[in-house]
Amino acid sequence: MEKTRILIVEDEGLIARDIENMVKNAGYEVCGVVSTGEEAVEEVDKTEPDLILMDIVLRGSMDGVEAAERIRTRVSIPVIYLTAHTDENTLERAKLTEPLGYTLKPIEQKELLTVIEMALYKHQMELTLREREGWLTTILQSIGDGVIATDRLGHITFMNPVAEKLTGWRQPESINKPLSSVLHLIEEESGRLHRLSVPRLLNENFQNLVNGNVLIVNYDEKIPVELSAAVIRDQKNDISGLVLVLHDLTERRRYEEKLRHNAIHDHLTELPNRFLFFDRLNIALAQAQREAHKLAVLMLDLDEFKKVNDTWGHDIGDKLLQSVAYRLVHMFRKSDTIARLGGDEFVLLLPEIPHAEVAKNVAERIILSFKKPFSFEGLAVSITASIGISLFPEDGEDADTLSRNADIAMYRAKEDGKNRFHLYSPELRESLRH
Repeated sequence: MEKTRILIVEDEGLIARDIENMVKNAGYEVCGVVSTGEEAVEEVDKTEPDLILMDIVLRGSMDGVEAAERIRTRVSIPVIYLTAHTDENTLERAKLTEPLGYTLKPIEQKELLTVIEMALYKHQMELTLREREGWLTTILQSIGDGVIATDRLGHITFMNPVAEKLTGWRQPESINKPLSSVLHLIEEESGRLHRLSVPRLLNENFQNLVNGNVLIVNYDEKIPVELSAAVIRDQKNDISGLVLVLHDLTERRRYEEKLRHNAIHDHLTELPNRFLFFDRLNIALAQAQREAHKLAVLMLDLDEFKKVNDTWGHDIGDKLLQSVAYRLVHMFRKSDTIARLGGDEFVLLLPEIPHAEVAKNVAERIILSFKKPFSFEGLAVSITASIGISLFPEDGEDADTLSRNADIAMYRAKEDGKNRFHLYSPELRESLRH
């Protein structure tokens, strides 16, 4: 095991030799003996001692206190001051250098060794503590949640970078400010300002003080967050502060919204899917029944779509479906719903129409719009569509009946030569059976 290396700084030769013998007899290594502050500073760089025994009063322009201060600014080496008697001002200066011990002259071997052992132990504990604090600081700086710590009065003592970003405050500006001055919260549902009272947080159940989701309001935006808090207790188990953890819900909300969107939209065209279409159709039917007005369902199927896939491949077929969806969406009112039921089949809901001619005009517009080829990736793909129309209340009073009858009319349009529309009638059902 490597011996502890000690530097002795003493300007009295006899005393220096006595101290050196005491140190060696105790099993330590003396890496140097110097008599001035300037030599001490230089020797530290050369020998890198583990501990310094420093006389306070030294000959020359630099006393032991100044030498210790210069050393302390460059390296962390424990210092023990050797002193006989000195004035109060020098002692106050010495305290500022944070020595790990003092021993009085004349020096007794037993007392010196005790002071050395205590100093080395304290220094090791300080190094361990600093290392743990360094780890803790690194963890708090790098975790994905915002962390704010306060004292028992609610004044901020720490903020990590995530908390800085969430609140819009930099840590140096926030230190010693009341938590309520930095953390501005509003209740998500009501929009009311939510005031966090630190005394209540320290003495009551946190969940009783924050009901539901809250938003952090900073200078630029409102951010949904999930809050949790814990009290800090000292060695006597008394409350000494509070730690508040802010979990940003923005990404979770986006993911949840994406899941909700994907559940009711077609993944290829981004149009409403079958589920969302029938939900909107049922709502429109309820309103039509209350207000005694008409609505129409138009079933649209692309003619000879299989040939596009067979000729150009499914990737081009998918792009054609996307282009059809884009063209249809930009033809109608926002109140209309255009959905993809699957494959090359689309359906259109026209709520609140005055008469059947409106639905026929819409179908004619669609047929006419398909005369223009669909262009993408240097290709111009031409395709036509067949459309069937059913009306409420004449052709059905529920969603299933209306969609089924629009489908019957669409198949009749295909039988009649495609690239056209057909209105549903009871005779169509009978003719298709035969």
